[in-house]
Amino acid sequence: MLKNPALAALTRFAAQHPALVPAGRIGIAFSGGADSTALLWAARELWGHERLCALHVNHQLQASAESFARHCALACSGLGVAYAESVLQVEVAPGASVEEAAREARYLALAELAKAQGCALVLLAQHGDDQVETVLLALLRGAGPRGLAAMPAQMQRHGCTFARPLLECGAAELRDWLKARDVHFLDDPMNADPAFRRSRIRHELVPVLARLEPAYRQTLGRSAALCAAVDLQIQERAAQQLRDCLQPQGLHLATLRALGAASAGEVLRLWLRQNGQRLDRARTDELVRQILRTERGAHRLELRLTTCVVLRQGAFLLLRRGDAAQDRA
Repeated sequence: MLKNPALAALTRFAAQHPALVPAGRIGIAFSGGADSTALLWAARELWGHERLCALHVNHQLQASAESFARHCALACSGLGVAYAESVLQVEVAPGASVEEAAREARYLALAELAKAQGCALVLLAQHGDDQVETVLLALLRGAGPRGLAAMPAQMQRHGCTFARPLLECGAAELRDWLKARDVHFLDDPMNADPAFRRSRIRHELVPVLARLEPAYRQTLGRSAALCAAVDLQIQERAAQQLRDCLQPQGLHLATLRALGAASAGEVLRLWLRQNGQRLDRARTDELVRQILRTERGAHRLELRLTTCVVLRQGAFLLLRRGDAAQDRA
């Protein structure tokens, strides 16, 4: 009989990260699709249904959202697995990505569900092909090491530990096992929608890569791991440099300028992330250029973000929020 590849991967992951797996309840991010269904079945076989809670997030972004939620509830009932659901109203700022806003809202909702259900760990079902697509998307947008590191095997968000134990699995092998066991799952229509670049990469580019390099999943996964190691070093250095620049009044401009353009950009991105802001590389580069000009006597320095303004005040760089940002917009 065909073995469940998700069970093999989950067993290895648990053996490699014993401190990560709590003695208590474990959450499974469950969408009803093939990947999370295979993960749920594997976790049930490994740990038993009593230790699990399936966590479903309904974004209400598709007409099929309610039917997906009903399917998930029924599937969990049939498996004897506890089920918890969160219904979201995703708010997207002008010019922002719907996909990114939904993803961020999903992590927050999963963390809140996990806390309410007593789950210290939430398992996510992204697999090796998802990782490949993420690397390729990052390459196509010209990302640096942080973007090319793609999806980490584990991370902390909103006070919750998330882990991805299936990154060594392929999508086809997970589906083959489900079909062999006659396990029902749902297909997300967005996965085949050519309007989404990820979908086109999956259906048009990845098959070409598979013909050129059969081990593409392992090769690109290794590249992502190497980029993650490089990014960790960059972030550790940026954190130290940020501590050197940060004073009660704000970021000290002379200290920031002395770092040079590349390091100053990393420090600025880290500073903004710590304050809940995101800035793309083009706008970061523009902010760095403005900072370097202050050395030559340029006094005006301002960058408007969605909910705040970055601006110069004397020898320091400040972040003003809320009404201050609106007044200057």
